[in-house]
Amino acid sequence: MTQETYRSIGAIAGVITGVVSMALLGFSGLIAGFCFGAGGAVLGGILGERVHSMRHKNR
Repeated sequence: MTQETYRSIGAIAGVITGVVSMALLGFSGLIAGFCFGAGGAVLGGILGERVHSMRHKNR
């Protein structure tokens, strides 16, 4: 898989994690959803890129 695929999968997982954590922490609303979703997407994308680089370091 390419680096972009890892980034996309990480971003989707980050959005889901962000929205779930928002609900668990008791936040609601459009602004909170945006902040948690966008933050999760960015962090998930970064994590996806790091996983790709770790898995493909020796190649």
